Amino acid sequence: MGRNLEKRKEKDTQYNNLRLPIFLALICFIVFASLDARGAEEPKAAMKADKTGTNPVNFTYDFRLYNEFVWLNTDGDGEQNVTTVEFRAPFADGKWQFRVKARAVTIEADVNDDGVDDLDESGFGDVGIRLLTVPYLDMSKKLAFAVGFETFLNTASEDELGSGTTSLGPQAFLVFFKPFGINGLFAPGYQHKFSVDEDDGRSEIRQGLIDLNFLWLAQNKQYWFFCDPQIVLDYEENKEYLIIDLSVGAMLDRYLGTKGHSAYLRPSIGVGTDRPTDGSVEVGYKIIF
Repeated sequence: MGRNLEKRKEKDTQYNNLRLPIFLALICFIVFASLDARGAEEPKAAMKADKTGTNPVNFTYDFRLYNEFVWLNTDGDGEQNVTTVEFRAPFADGKWQFRVKARAVTIEADVNDDGVDDLDESGFGDVGIRLLTVPYLDMSKKLAFAVGFETFLNTASEDELGSGTTSLGPQAFLVFFKPFGINGLFAPGYQHKFSVDEDDGRSEIRQGLIDLNFLWLAQNKQYWFFCDPQIVLDYEENKEYLIIDLSVGAMLDRYLGTKGHSAYLRPSIGVGTDRPTDGSVEVGYKIIF
Protein backbone atom coordinates (compact mmCIF):
# COMPACT_ATOMS: atom_id res chain seq x y z
CA MET A 1 0.00 0.00 0.00
CA GLY A 2 2.79 2.41 0.95
CA ARG A 3 4.65 1.78 -2.30
CA ASN A 4 1.50 2.35 -4.35
CA LEU A 5 0.89 5.63 -2.54
CA GLU A 6 4.46 6.69 -3.22
CA LYS A 7 4.09 5.80 -6.87
CA ARG A 8 0.85 7.77 -7.10
CA LYS A 9 2.65 10.79 -5.67
CA GLU A 10 5.36 10.39 -8.31
CA LYS A 11 2.72 10.29 -11.07
CA ASP A 12 1.08 13.40 -9.62
CA THR A 13 4.46 15.13 -9.65
CA GLN A 14 4.87 14.28 -13.33
CA TYR A 15 1.51 15.87 -14.12
CA ASN A 16 2.47 18.90 -12.04
CA ASN A 17 5.67 19.22 -14.08
CA LEU A 18 3.50 19.58 -17.18
CA ARG A 19 1.36 22.34 -15.73
CA LEU A 20 4.00 25.05 -16.13
CA PRO A 21 4.69 24.59 -19.88
CA ILE A 22 0.95 24.24 -20.60
CA PHE A 23 0.23 27.35 -18.53
CA LEU A 24 3.00 29.26 -20.36
CA ALA A 25 1.60 28.13 -23.73
CA LEU A 26 -1.85 29.48 -22.84
CA ILE A 27 -0.42 32.74 -21.48
CA CYS A 28 1.61 33.25 -24.67
CA PHE A 29 -1.52 32.67 -26.74
CA ILE A 30 -3.41 35.33 -24.79
CA VAL A 31 -0.54 37.81 -25.10
CA PHE A 32 -0.10 37.20 -28.84
CA ALA A 33 -3.84 37.54 -29.41
CA SER A 34 -3.87 40.89 -27.64
CA LEU A 35 -1.08 42.09 -29.96
CA ASP A 36 -2.94 40.93 -33.08
CA ALA A 37 -4.89 44.09 -33.86
CA ARG A 38 -4.42 44.48 -37.60
CA GLY A 39 -7.02 43.67 -40.24
CA ALA A 40 -7.28 40.22 -41.75
CA GLU A 41 -5.55 39.35 -45.01
CA GLU A 42 -6.96 37.28 -47.84
CA PRO A 43 -6.16 33.57 -47.28
CA LYS A 44 -4.27 33.20 -50.59
CA ALA A 45 -2.00 36.14 -49.83
CA ALA A 46 -1.47 34.83 -46.33
CA MET A 47 -0.36 31.42 -47.67
CA LYS A 48 2.15 33.02 -50.02
CA ALA A 49 3.73 35.10 -47.26
CA ASP A 50 3.65 32.38 -44.62
CA LYS A 51 7.08 31.29 -43.42
CA THR A 52 5.90 29.68 -40.18
CA GLY A 53 5.62 26.17 -41.59
CA THR A 54 2.25 25.73 -39.86
CA ASN A 55 0.01 25.40 -42.92
CA PRO A 56 -0.15 21.68 -43.86
CA VAL A 57 -1.07 22.38 -47.52
CA ASN A 58 1.52 25.11 -48.11
CA PHE A 59 4.33 23.01 -49.61
CA THR A 60 7.78 24.45 -48.95
CA TYR A 61 11.34 23.26 -48.58
CA ASP A 62 11.96 23.05 -44.88
CA PHE A 63 14.21 21.47 -42.29
CA ARG A 64 13.08 20.72 -38.75
CA LEU A 65 14.91 19.55 -35.64
CA TYR A 66 12.99 18.83 -32.45
CA ASN A 67 13.45 17.02 -29.17
CA GLU A 68 10.64 15.49 -27.12
CA PHE A 69 10.99 14.33 -23.52
CA VAL A 70 8.23 11.86 -22.60
CA TRP A 71 6.89 10.58 -19.28
CA LEU A 72 5.72 7.03 -19.96
CA ASN A 73 2.62 5.51 -18.36
CA THR A 74 4.39 2.57 -16.72
CA ASP A 75 3.92 1.00 -13.27
CA GLY A 76 7.37 2.23 -12.27
CA ASP A 77 9.37 5.20 -13.49
CA GLY A 78 9.43 5.47 -17.26
CA GLU A 79 11.05 8.11 -19.45
CA GLN A 80 11.82 8.44 -23.12
CA ASN A 81 13.71 11.03 -25.14
CA VAL A 82 13.18 11.32 -28.90
CA THR A 83 15.25 13.58 -31.15
CA THR A 84 13.80 13.92 -34.64
CA VAL A 85 15.30 15.29 -37.85
CA GLU A 86 12.67 16.08 -40.48
CA PHE A 87 12.93 17.31 -44.08
CA ARG A 88 10.11 18.34 -46.43
CA ALA A 89 10.23 19.21 -50.11
CA PRO A 90 7.67 19.89 -52.86
CA PHE A 91 7.93 18.10 -56.21
CA ALA A 92 5.94 17.60 -59.43
CA ASP A 93 5.59 21.37 -59.87
CA GLY A 94 4.60 21.79 -56.25
CA LYS A 95 1.60 19.47 -56.50
CA TRP A 96 3.13 16.91 -54.15
CA GLN A 97 5.16 17.04 -50.96
CA PHE A 98 7.81 14.60 -49.78
CA ARG A 99 8.53 14.26 -46.05
CA VAL A 100 11.01 12.08 -44.18
CA LYS A 101 11.53 11.71 -40.42
CA ALA A 102 14.50 10.04 -38.72
CA ARG A 103 14.68 9.57 -34.96
CA ALA A 104 17.23 8.96 -32.23
CA VAL A 105 15.61 7.37 -29.17
CA THR A 106 16.61 6.79 -25.56
CA ILE A 107 14.32 4.90 -23.19
CA GLU A 108 14.53 3.96 -19.53
CA ALA A 109 11.50 2.30 -17.95
CA ASP A 110 10.67 0.23 -14.89
CA VAL A 111 7.68 -1.54 -16.42
CA ASN A 112 6.84 -3.79 -13.45
CA ASP A 113 7.58 -1.35 -10.60
CA ASP A 114 10.23 -3.63 -9.12
CA GLY A 115 12.96 -1.00 -8.97
CA VAL A 116 14.73 -2.40 -12.04
CA ASP A 117 14.74 -0.80 -15.49
CA ASP A 118 13.24 -3.43 -17.78
CA LEU A 119 13.94 -1.12 -20.71
CA ASP A 120 17.27 0.70 -20.95
CA GLU A 121 18.31 1.32 -24.55
CA SER A 122 19.39 4.09 -26.88
CA GLY A 123 19.95 4.25 -30.62
CA PHE A 124 18.09 4.86 -33.86
CA GLY A 125 14.30 4.60 -34.09
CA ASP A 126 11.93 3.92 -36.97
CA VAL A 127 12.00 6.10 -40.09
CA GLY A 128 8.81 7.58 -41.55
CA ILE A 129 8.31 8.66 -45.18
CA ARG A 130 5.19 10.46 -46.43
CA LEU A 131 3.83 11.68 -49.76
CA LEU A 132 1.08 14.32 -49.65
CA THR A 133 -1.00 16.09 -52.28
CA VAL A 134 -3.91 18.53 -52.38
CA PRO A 135 -6.50 17.48 -55.01
CA TYR A 136 -8.88 20.27 -54.00
CA LEU A 137 -8.06 23.86 -53.05
CA ASP A 138 -10.57 26.71 -53.36
CA MET A 139 -9.44 29.85 -51.56
CA SER A 140 -12.72 31.62 -52.41
CA LYS A 141 -14.44 28.98 -50.26
CA LYS A 142 -11.51 28.90 -47.83
CA LEU A 143 -11.39 25.13 -48.12
CA ALA A 144 -8.81 22.50 -49.06
CA PHE A 145 -8.74 18.72 -49.12
CA ALA A 146 -5.48 16.76 -48.82
CA VAL A 147 -4.63 13.07 -49.09
CA GLY A 148 -1.39 11.31 -48.27
CA PHE A 149 0.33 8.01 -47.85
CA GLU A 150 2.89 7.33 -45.14
CA THR A 151 5.28 4.43 -44.70
CA PHE A 152 6.78 3.55 -41.32
CA LEU A 153 9.99 1.59 -41.82
CA ASN A 154 11.27 -0.97 -39.32
CA THR A 155 14.71 0.60 -38.93
CA ALA A 156 15.18 0.75 -35.14
CA SER A 157 18.63 -0.35 -33.98
CA GLU A 158 17.12 -2.11 -30.95
CA ASP A 159 13.76 -3.84 -30.55
CA GLU A 160 12.73 -1.53 -27.70
CA LEU A 161 13.29 1.61 -29.80
CA GLY A 162 10.68 0.92 -32.49
CA SER A 163 7.44 -0.83 -33.27
CA GLY A 164 9.10 -3.92 -34.73
CA THR A 165 6.88 -3.61 -37.79
CA THR A 166 6.76 -2.11 -41.24
CA SER A 167 3.50 -0.19 -41.44
CA LEU A 168 1.49 1.85 -43.92
CA GLY A 169 -0.69 4.86 -43.14
CA PRO A 170 -3.03 6.37 -45.74
CA GLN A 171 -4.53 9.63 -44.54
CA ALA A 172 -6.92 12.41 -45.51
CA PHE A 173 -7.78 15.76 -43.99
CA LEU A 174 -9.72 18.93 -44.64
CA VAL A 175 -8.41 22.46 -44.13
CA PHE A 176 -10.83 25.25 -43.27
CA PHE A 177 -9.11 28.62 -43.59
CA LYS A 178 -10.09 31.47 -41.29
CA PRO A 179 -12.81 29.51 -39.45
CA PHE A 180 -15.32 31.75 -37.69
CA GLY A 181 -13.31 34.74 -38.90
CA ILE A 182 -10.23 33.70 -36.91
CA ASN A 183 -6.88 34.21 -38.61
CA GLY A 184 -5.73 30.61 -38.80
CA LEU A 185 -7.11 27.25 -39.83
CA PHE A 186 -8.94 24.15 -38.66
CA ALA A 187 -7.75 20.85 -40.10
CA PRO A 188 -9.60 17.70 -39.01
CA GLY A 189 -8.15 14.49 -40.39
CA TYR A 190 -7.98 10.72 -40.18
CA GLN A 191 -5.10 8.30 -40.71
CA HIS A 192 -5.44 4.53 -40.78
CA LYS A 193 -2.22 2.81 -39.78
CA PHE A 194 -1.67 -0.91 -40.30
CA SER A 195 1.35 -3.20 -40.30
CA VAL A 196 2.29 -5.32 -43.31
CA ASP A 197 5.27 -7.11 -41.76
CA GLU A 198 6.12 -7.84 -38.12
CA ASP A 199 9.23 -9.12 -36.38
CA ASP A 200 8.87 -12.38 -34.45
CA GLY A 201 7.01 -11.78 -31.21
CA ARG A 202 5.76 -8.31 -32.19
CA SER A 203 2.07 -7.49 -32.42
CA GLU A 204 0.27 -6.36 -35.54
CA ILE A 205 -0.69 -2.70 -35.77
CA ARG A 206 -4.20 -1.57 -36.68
CA GLN A 207 -4.92 1.95 -35.51
CA GLY A 208 -7.12 4.89 -36.41
CA LEU A 209 -5.73 8.35 -35.66
CA ILE A 210 -8.19 11.25 -35.55
CA ASP A 211 -6.61 14.71 -35.44
CA LEU A 212 -8.48 17.95 -34.78
CA ASN A 213 -5.80 20.51 -35.58
CA PHE A 214 -6.51 24.15 -34.77
CA LEU A 215 -4.08 26.95 -35.61
CA TRP A 216 -4.25 30.60 -34.66
CA LEU A 217 -1.74 32.82 -36.50
CA ALA A 218 -0.96 36.43 -35.63
CA GLN A 219 -1.60 38.92 -38.42
CA ASN A 220 2.08 39.84 -38.48
CA LYS A 221 2.92 36.12 -38.89
CA GLN A 222 5.42 36.30 -36.07
CA TYR A 223 3.56 34.20 -33.50
CA TRP A 224 1.15 31.31 -33.49
CA PHE A 225 -0.79 29.01 -31.22
CA PHE A 226 -1.51 25.41 -32.15
CA CYS A 227 -3.80 22.86 -30.51
CA ASP A 228 -4.18 19.24 -31.60
CA PRO A 229 -6.37 16.80 -29.69
CA GLN A 230 -5.53 13.40 -31.20
CA ILE A 231 -7.86 10.46 -30.62
CA VAL A 232 -6.14 7.10 -30.98
CA LEU A 233 -8.31 4.06 -31.72
CA ASP A 234 -6.27 0.88 -31.37
CA TYR A 235 -8.36 -1.71 -33.19
CA GLU A 236 -5.83 -4.51 -32.61
CA GLU A 237 -5.51 -4.06 -28.84
CA ASN A 238 -9.07 -2.75 -28.33
CA LYS A 239 -7.82 0.43 -26.65
CA GLU A 240 -8.70 4.10 -26.93
CA TYR A 241 -6.95 7.17 -25.56
CA LEU A 242 -6.42 10.87 -26.19
CA ILE A 243 -3.25 12.92 -26.61
CA ILE A 244 -3.65 16.71 -26.32
CA ASP A 245 -0.89 18.87 -27.80
CA LEU A 246 -0.60 22.61 -27.16
CA SER A 247 2.05 24.61 -28.95
CA VAL A 248 3.26 28.20 -29.12
CA GLY A 249 5.78 29.34 -31.70
CA ALA A 250 7.57 32.47 -32.83
CA MET A 251 9.58 33.62 -35.82
CA LEU A 252 13.21 34.38 -34.97
CA ASP A 253 14.30 36.28 -38.08
CA ARG A 254 14.21 39.76 -36.58
CA TYR A 255 16.44 38.56 -33.76
CA LEU A 256 18.86 36.44 -35.82
CA GLY A 257 18.88 38.36 -39.10
CA THR A 258 17.72 35.23 -40.92
CA LYS A 259 14.75 34.34 -43.14
CA GLY A 260 12.28 31.57 -42.36
CA HIS A 261 13.68 30.56 -38.97
CA SER A 262 11.33 29.81 -36.08
CA ALA A 263 11.10 27.91 -32.79
CA TYR A 264 8.28 26.44 -30.73
CA LEU A 265 7.40 24.86 -27.41
CA ARG A 266 4.88 22.00 -27.37
CA PRO A 267 3.71 20.35 -24.14
CA SER A 268 1.25 17.47 -24.32
CA ILE A 269 -0.75 15.35 -21.91
CA GLY A 270 -2.17 11.83 -22.25
CA VAL A 271 -5.75 11.08 -21.25
CA GLY A 272 -7.33 7.66 -20.65
CA THR A 273 -6.35 4.51 -18.79
CA ASP A 274 -4.88 2.99 -21.97
CA ARG A 275 -2.60 5.96 -22.70
CA PRO A 276 1.05 5.01 -23.37
CA THR A 277 2.32 8.36 -22.07
CA ASP A 278 1.42 10.62 -19.19
CA GLY A 279 2.72 13.67 -21.01
CA SER A 280 5.66 15.22 -22.81
CA VAL A 281 7.46 18.46 -23.59
CA GLU A 282 8.84 19.13 -27.06
CA VAL A 283 11.12 21.95 -28.22
CA GLY A 284 11.67 22.47 -31.94
CA TYR A 285 13.48 24.60 -34.51
CA LYS A 286 12.33 25.08 -38.11
CA ILE A 287 13.95 26.58 -41.21
CA ILE A 288 11.68 27.35 -44.18
CA PHE A 289 13.60 27.89 -47.41
